[in-house]
Amino acid sequence: MENASKALIIAGAILLSILIIAIGMTIYSSSQSAIQDSLTDFSTQQVDGFNSNFENYKGKATGSNVSNLLSRLIANANTYADEPTKIPCVFVDQISAGDSANKDIKPIKAGDAKKQQAYIDSLTALKNKIENKHMYTVSMSYQSNGLLDYIVVGYNSEVKDSEQKHLDRTTLK
Repeated sequence: MENASKALIIAGAILLSILIIAIGMTIYSSSQSAIQDSLTDFSTQQVDGFNSNFENYKGKATGSNVSNLLSRLIANANTYADEPTKIPCVFVDQISAGDSANKDIKPIKAGDAKKQQAYIDSLTALKNKIENKHMYTVSMSYQSNGLLDYIVVGYNSEVKDSEQKHLDRTTLK
């Protein structure tokens, strides 16, 4: 009889410990989902912060604004050389007046410094072609995670005379 009561006490202790472990796992799972939600919010804020560096240039832009955008892209390529998802592609559409050549400038996978330098050199060459007296159109597309994916820079041939006169006055100053 004495052995039977000890066996019941041991069985009860095992059941109690299983119950405590189950409660602990439930608490752990619910806290993990709360932590994951907060991390997702944080990464959304990071994406918004990253994209805001470039979104100010969206729409019609002067040559100096496009030049500033390209400078930011070059700095961004140097900063995120090991994270190619944070380096947007640049599509160039008729940058110089009358220049009909389109060019697609894509970042290179992380670790290939020689090709990454080619990306930066292409952006620098493009920056040198930008003229302050012209207007450009800048549009953007995004990756599925919300990060900036493509920037399209095109020559805006529909500049009104009043806009051109204003640009001429501001570039003379």
